[in-house]
Amino acid sequence: MKKEQRNILFLVLGQFISVFGGAILRFALSLYVLDKTGRADIFATVLAVSSIPVLFSPIGGAIADRFDRRMLMVLMDVANAVLALLLFFVLGTSQSVLMIGILLFVLSVVGSFDTPVVTASIPLLVEESELEKVNGLVNGVLAMSNVVAPIIGGILYGFLGAQLMVASSIIFFVLAAVIETFIRIPFQKRAMEKGMVQTLTADLVDGFREIRNNKVILKTILIAALINFVLTPFFIVGTPIILRVVLQVNDSVYGIGMSLFSLANILGAVFAGPLTKKLKFNNFYWTFTISGLLLIMMNLGLTFAGSGSGSMIGFLFFVITGVPIGMLMSSISIYLIAVVQRITPTENIGKVMATIIAVAQCAVPLGQMMIGLLFKETTTSIFVPVMFIAAIVLLVSYLCYYLFKETKDSDVEVIRD
Repeated sequence: MKKEQRNILFLVLGQFISVFGGAILRFALSLYVLDKTGRADIFATVLAVSSIPVLFSPIGGAIADRFDRRMLMVLMDVANAVLALLLFFVLGTSQSVLMIGILLFVLSVVGSFDTPVVTASIPLLVEESELEKVNGLVNGVLAMSNVVAPIIGGILYGFLGAQLMVASSIIFFVLAAVIETFIRIPFQKRAMEKGMVQTLTADLVDGFREIRNNKVILKTILIAALINFVLTPFFIVGTPIILRVVLQVNDSVYGIGMSLFSLANILGAVFAGPLTKKLKFNNFYWTFTISGLLLIMMNLGLTFAGSGSGSMIGFLFFVITGVPIGMLMSSISIYLIAVVQRITPTENIGKVMATIIAVAQCAVPLGQMMIGLLFKETTTSIFVPVMFIAAIVLLVSYLCYYLFKETKDSDVEVIRD
């Protein structure tokens, strides 16, 4: 096996095990909190608090650009194992819910550093022409681990209970750390002239300056945020409402529908290389045009809902149009990541990628609020809300065309060493 392939294999395998362990841990703890308190508000608060650390991603990016990325991956999984061990001892105590909230917050802070480190490492491990393929593979495998973990967690929770599931996550984190020690990532140490805090602060400023001065990166962040503001929340919030309220499908069909969209995101990531092979900045607006038109077709199909056969027709329209949209959005996200990796200097890539991740992820809850308000009065028809979303997607398509119509190949040339 070639050195490049071996590095990617260890990276993908280590990340899969680490993310799977984290997903098992969060699943067990969320059910434990719900079972322990019986209160949805406490459950939601714990989950919300654990989502805040995404704002720390740029700091993780600055750290990724200064230190050995292999060492950082290993240390983060070791830290995850230690935190999981603390959670193991906390479960069952009188203050367990409060401590779970605190430790989940710290766990999420560590996790917010992980993605910038991984995305900053990939350009150093593969050829420029392989970026879409490898980014898609890594994201697809990680998405798969997040899908599989709740399924396995749901089966094991009843047999093992929360405490033993937390113990199993410790094993996963330790195993991931061991595997990651075999990765070989090029690293050139840079001196810290002003001390760690001042140097990292200056690095953060450099990263924001890089984004401000590079129009392609700035526009890319805008498009990534718009994807996560409109389409991602539509599938997160809209899909359950459409399946359960509008189409009124049974539990089995509901499960199939939800699984298909998770699968679409995974397939879009895994096949991002071939799917984006013909894409350029001056033509990728077509992905949003096609998505907008597919949403209109979906909307027309959903008008059949109301009777048994009509609901099945609506379900088929929903799947046939929704799955390609999910694949397109997953692929375009990988494409945008790969472009930014190509045009960002090595010393800033961690910070820039972390900023994109933070902005894009912060757009999701805002979009969820918008979708929630649009679907607030939903009974059996959502023609107007879905048409409104389709119109926004078509506007994004025009915005992409307008922003990138003058972008030349020289603007996205590789400038890394």
